[in-house]
Amino acid sequence: MHERELMDLGGGTIGGLIARRAASLPNKVALITPDGELTYAELDAARRGVTAGLQGLNLPTGSAVAVMMGNRAEWVTAWLGTVSAGLVCVPVNTAYKGTFLEHALTLTSATTIITEPKFLPALAAVADQTDLRHVVVVDDATQEVPGARVMGFDEIILKGGSGSEEPVATKPSDTAVVALTSGTTGKSKGVVTSHLMQLVAARENAECLLTTTRDTLYTCLPMFHGAAQINICLHGFYLGATVVLAERFSASRFWDDVRRHGVTVFNALGSVLPMLLAQPPRTNDRDNRVRVVFAAPAPPEVLLPFEDRFGVHVVEGYGLTEIKNVTYNPIDARRVGSIGKPTRTTELAIHDDDGNALGPGEIGEIVYRPKVANVMFNEYLGNPESTLETMRGLWWHTGDLGYVDADGFYWFVDRKKDALRRRGENISSYEVEAVLLSYPGILAAAAVGTPSELGEDEVLAVVEVDDTSTVDYPSLFRHCDDHLPHFMVPRYYRAVEAFPRTPTGKIQKSVLRSEGVDNHTWDADAAGHEATRIR
Repeated sequence: MHERELMDLGGGTIGGLIARRAASLPNKVALITPDGELTYAELDAARRGVTAGLQGLNLPTGSAVAVMMGNRAEWVTAWLGTVSAGLVCVPVNTAYKGTFLEHALTLTSATTIITEPKFLPALAAVADQTDLRHVVVVDDATQEVPGARVMGFDEIILKGGSGSEEPVATKPSDTAVVALTSGTTGKSKGVVTSHLMQLVAARENAECLLTTTRDTLYTCLPMFHGAAQINICLHGFYLGATVVLAERFSASRFWDDVRRHGVTVFNALGSVLPMLLAQPPRTNDRDNRVRVVFAAPAPPEVLLPFEDRFGVHVVEGYGLTEIKNVTYNPIDARRVGSIGKPTRTTELAIHDDDGNALGPGEIGEIVYRPKVANVMFNEYLGNPESTLETMRGLWWHTGDLGYVDADGFYWFVDRKKDALRRRGENISSYEVEAVLLSYPGILAAAAVGTPSELGEDEVLAVVEVDDTSTVDYPSLFRHCDDHLPHFMVPRYYRAVEAFPRTPTGKIQKSVLRSEGVDNHTWDADAAGHEATRIR
């Protein structure tokens, strides 16, 4: 990467970027949380204070510091201060406990954690099985953690940070964060990412969403997730914009919060858009300053009604923890339903199972490689076998099926392991789920295969709703029959009030597949709808 580009990214380190913003925009509000505001000068001072405090613990360079807190300013300053100290930040899901928490700490060999009092019981329960030595607690704490010294954040961490030089010399290629994967097929993997990868991800967010320093960016997603940490917070700091960090998502209060802060950009994952659409319409639905929403996934059946109702522009894209966001649907020339075109540091292709490149319109696996160094993950921590397996043929294999059209737009089809085959036809669970989500009252949806008496699969649709007793299954079936090719229409339907999910919120389809058809499942064939479905 050219020297000029590195300078634009604060020399290629996260601490350098914050220092640069503090020098040029000291009085600009950088971060707003329910507890107050921090200017860029104050954010930089807090960052330096955390760095000084961690250095006082005499942690070896490259040591892992776990951060386990809800959304608050201290999460941000803990992250920024940790990576500025030449240490590695490990964001820990606040739902973790027991073996999940133990695995996160032992995998990363974390000796230090910055946390809140409410998480101390979970830490105390696993501390003997970990290397924890320092537990830094925001707010007052009285509970002990076996084998570790418990100390206050204000007393130990925020005790320095007035110097004008970076306390530790970090390089763009140095590890900044070890992110923990969702663990949908086994224990979470540790994704090792550099300073430069995070900064380039932030810059490409800004380039593709056309954001500027005048924007106000908002997220209510948890900070342990890259969608909040990188795609909103670091994105905003790269621009010198204002970032609003909400405590959590609330469908009923969301738009009031957005209006109060004058938000112009926000992001959403999973069921957020359907949940907002499910709220009763208001006369002031379009009374907001929001210009752009980044949402993934956002199928057309959800995207278009959302834009029409709230008067915003939704941008869909595609990314994974290991490679950051690598496509965005262009704002000025989009194709609704597409995941867009590659970013400027990205090379994508579609390959068959033998590693051969496929042509336009041919479905295969989406594969990736970077055009510059240090903008994808370095490795799965302590797991060289998995690292090498994903890098077959000098391409990183996403495990996702898709295709590229003649104009260079990429289209997502399905996860390879979630693809279905029914009566000789391949079915995209993603496309079935998009139609299910467009039915009123459905908050989340999953389409999975279940054994058929004819061989291959029948399609089971599982939907998440507020009240399972209110679901009109014949009406839901007709909705699918009206919007899907006949071979894709699910035969079986079941409603749940909460999906089984991983600690990072992903639906555990393996659990749904193992549960299969039960006595709470509605069968379209048994109800006499087969003639409508098969024509």
